[in-house]
Amino acid sequence: MEAELFEDCWELILNQLAADDINSLQSPCLVSKQFLSITNRLRHKLVASNRLFYSNNCEALFRALQRFTNLHEIELHDPVFGDNADVNHPIRRIASSGLDLHSLSLESLQKPPLPKTIMKLGLTMKNLKILRCPRAKRFRNHHLVAIADALPWLEELGIQFSGTNFDSKSAKYMVTDAGIEVMSRKLRRLRKIDITGQVGCSDRSLIALSSNCELLLEIQCACCRITEHGVCFVLRHSRNLISLDAGPYSSLQNDSFTFENSMTYATSLRDLVLEPYGDHDRILSSISTAGIPLEKILIYEDSGLSLHGLTTFLCACPSLTHLTLHDIDFLNDDSMRDLCQYLSSLVYIKLSCSTCSTLTATTFFLLTKECPVLSEIDLDFLKLQVEDDLDMVLERNYRIRSLKLGFCESNDEFLKKIGVICPNLQTLNLTGLYGLTTESIGEILRCCSQIKHLTVDRTREMVTFLEQFQTRHIKIEHHRILEECND
Repeated sequence: MEAELFEDCWELILNQLAADDINSLQSPCLVSKQFLSITNRLRHKLVASNRLFYSNNCEALFRALQRFTNLHEIELHDPVFGDNADVNHPIRRIASSGLDLHSLSLESLQKPPLPKTIMKLGLTMKNLKILRCPRAKRFRNHHLVAIADALPWLEELGIQFSGTNFDSKSAKYMVTDAGIEVMSRKLRRLRKIDITGQVGCSDRSLIALSSNCELLLEIQCACCRITEHGVCFVLRHSRNLISLDAGPYSSLQNDSFTFENSMTYATSLRDLVLEPYGDHDRILSSISTAGIPLEKILIYEDSGLSLHGLTTFLCACPSLTHLTLHDIDFLNDDSMRDLCQYLSSLVYIKLSCSTCSTLTATTFFLLTKECPVLSEIDLDFLKLQVEDDLDMVLERNYRIRSLKLGFCESNDEFLKKIGVICPNLQTLNLTGLYGLTTESIGEILRCCSQIKHLTVDRTREMVTFLEQFQTRHIKIEHHRILEECND
């Protein structure tokens, strides 16, 4: 009984380590057979991003597959170093591991695996539902068809890529409509598809997916060669669709399919990303008229968008919980004051103004005061300086857990006020914030005792200063290294 209790205690401790960082279980599993047994039960995901995983014939990867027998998810990051490296070997290792994988991600492949390697994966991984191959070079139609033949039970497929210009010569080196059409007829259970950046895909691909994959919940097709016709075909025929990322797109004159006569069919839609040119008000009006209870929307640039159109949409969509406004130049503190009355359900907001920002710290204080359930704020390129004579009543917001302030103009006074207003902060990102000193960062860390993740620019002074908070076990990241330091 005591032994069982002892192991239960260790499991609680190791489980907490895993909650903070799943890779932290790598060392404890080497301590004893007991720890190996516990970590094996707890670890369900392996992220292999280190070159050591692929050296010496993938021996380190093979040992990890043997050690953690309860893995359900594996991510291989950039597993090929040079055109002569063999990507097929680590995949064959995984296929013969005996694991019951549910998800496999192969990121940044220099070249895709051979069809026979994919077929072996299908022979052994009968429960593999998710396959992601983002940024895979030389990924072509026959690779896509091989995946569909080997894994007909797939529910999620990602083949997004940084697209290039499309022409007849480059078509044979990319995925095209023909490949998507064949794949869609074979993967009838598909629920999520990401073809972002596949410039060989057009409306034909959207029509094939919508016609053949009736269970589709999510489509991401940004930066493909699509038009309003293809997007509206999806809205009309994919009745289960919850999420659609289809920007940017072009419009056709005198088309029978328009947002005005198609949006009413999209009754399940909850998450929408569109990048129209001069059409924002028309699209937002069609959503409002259809009465779709959207929960998430990203509005990119203000082409064809008016403050009246945005206000009318927000008023008609009280279900909205996530709002991203990117480069909406007409926004200012006064307009945000008016918009806040329609944002009572927001839990996340992102405001990014890289062109010219007239939003200031006043907007931040308005959001914390007027949005009662807001928990995450992401602000980029805003002017967030605060002076001693600030004439505004500030109120504490105990719900805000995450705050990201990327490349904003700020000062110590603003950061100190954040510490008072948002005492329950857990994540704070200060990348590229000019005008801050270690004094204000120390003040906010002392006021916000729950901060567990901090991102700041790396300087010698900052690294030395943050050493005093080591006992807090704060995970510190540096997205920008301004000075090299000897740790």
